[in-house]
Amino acid sequence: MTSKLALIGKGGHAKVVYDIAIKNKYKDISFFDDHNSSKSILGNVELLISMQSVFDYFFISIGDNLIRHKIKLQLSNTSMKNISLIDPNANIAENVIIEEGVCIMPGATVNSHSKICEGSIINTNSSVDHDCNIGRYNHICPGVNIAGSVLTGENVLVGIGSNI
Repeated sequence: MTSKLALIGKGGHAKVVYDIAIKNKYKDISFFDDHNSSKSILGNVELLISMQSVFDYFFISIGDNLIRHKIKLQLSNTSMKNISLIDPNANIAENVIIEEGVCIMPGATVNSHSKICEGSIINTNSSVDHDCNIGRYNHICPGVNIAGSVLTGENVLVGIGSNI
């Protein structure tokens, strides 16, 4: 894949997101971060907006739901497409709906007729059973188990190892 991808955020969550992007054949990946100025970061979100014609896609690789949502609003009128990143080692049923900006981590399972809404994270080794609706900008932390027919609201954090 020759498309250029901008990852926003360079913390711990971004390390795993980067690995998933590589597994999904993205090769030209650049980092942007408002709070980190290491040599591997091109600049902040404002700079990304000014450079939007250089990038085809973006992904917000920040674990905090509210910050992810805020940055998505900043980028909503750009020419870049907000992609979802799904690890090849995730187990996703064929009829699951996955909206834009979703990250599904290694070992996660999403079962039949579920919907993962915009900007949500289904983290490592978590499971979402049948007929669930995971709301916008949720973070389903590692090791969470969600039973069938569960609906979550917006900006929900389900802590590590929780069961619903």
